[in-house]
Amino acid sequence: MQSIAYWDMDRLRILKVLAELEAAFDIRMAATLDELRRYASDKAVCAVLIGLPLGASEGIAGFFSRLEGRGNCPVFILGDARIGQDSAAAAAGAVSGYLIGPADIGSLRRRLAAAAAERARAGHDGPLFIGRSQGMRQVENLVRRYAGSQLPVLILGETGTGKELVARAIHRLSPRGPKAIVALNCAAIPENLVESELFGAEKGAFTDAQRRRGALARASRGSLFLDEIGSMALSVQPKLLRALESGEFWRLGGDRPEKSDFRLICATGEDLKTAIEKGLFRKDLFYRISDLPIWIPPLRERLDDIPELAEHFCLKASQGVCELSPAALDKLMEYPWPGNVRELKSVINRACANAGRGLLKPENIIYIFPAPSLSFPISNQGQRL
Repeated sequence: MQSIAYWDMDRLRILKVLAELEAAFDIRMAATLDELRRYASDKAVCAVLIGLPLGASEGIAGFFSRLEGRGNCPVFILGDARIGQDSAAAAAGAVSGYLIGPADIGSLRRRLAAAAAERARAGHDGPLFIGRSQGMRQVENLVRRYAGSQLPVLILGETGTGKELVARAIHRLSPRGPKAIVALNCAAIPENLVESELFGAEKGAFTDAQRRRGALARASRGSLFLDEIGSMALSVQPKLLRALESGEFWRLGGDRPEKSDFRLICATGEDLKTAIEKGLFRKDLFYRISDLPIWIPPLRERLDDIPELAEHFCLKASQGVCELSPAALDKLMEYPWPGNVRELKSVINRACANAGRGLLKPENIIYIFPAPSLSFPISNQGQRL
């Protein structure tokens, strides 16, 4: 359980905050701002929470300057509607954190959960991903279980579900975490360059070729993440299989084999079974890369995650000057999200840019495409694996 450092002089507000947050966080109540600063320097503390005293709207930047040296924790402010926009902006600048106006304890809980997840991704203890749905808890359990293995991982999920985020979490928690994770998107590389990008090339191996190390060599003692593995050229697949089986590979134009000790993590949004049936993907390679499968559910199947994700993106996009209204959140919950988390982030970014500051209303939530009727076979494929 992650901790929150909290200072406040409003006893009624303290009781409300403790009632809402004590089940999810270890609340460290500070008697003074100096004690609050000491608490904030602890790596177990994911956020600082301050109840703004009445009458603090004047000289507010000076008030918060007393928190210098608190570490890198985001700061959340509980205030009241009498704080003007200029004072709010001054406070945000002074603390490099976030300010929320009229106390909305439910919104505060979601924001703190997002801060905890962000802290975890930076290498601190706590949940790996934003969201409390059963589907993402299962994903996190698998990530933690698979991190200690050396076997290949295959991450399945629709576009925008966060496959690379999961891959990087596996690497970060693994014994290889201190070394590099080298990422390559197989769908973004022209077919005639895939082999040189993956295995490297000698000077003169092809027109204008210079001697260079490939992704396998750079990932030695670390991890190699191959995104969109289903798009890999069929001619390259047996060479990757050989590298997985033997640890050896040939640089393009090379005259001797090289070795690399890498762990493979792959991801795809395609149905690899169909690709195998069409002769576009090798069955033996599929069996070799799919020892440890993880399926990430689409956002429409984990609606419980939307509030915390939306709050997180809102904080990042607006630097704390925008907040989702309940009506805007209701509108987000009614959409099927064909683009998943990536689309949600884009919608929130657009809403914050259009609103400027204050509460985001339903009219600020604009979808580029109308809500479609969706049916994706990848979900069933992932559940079968």
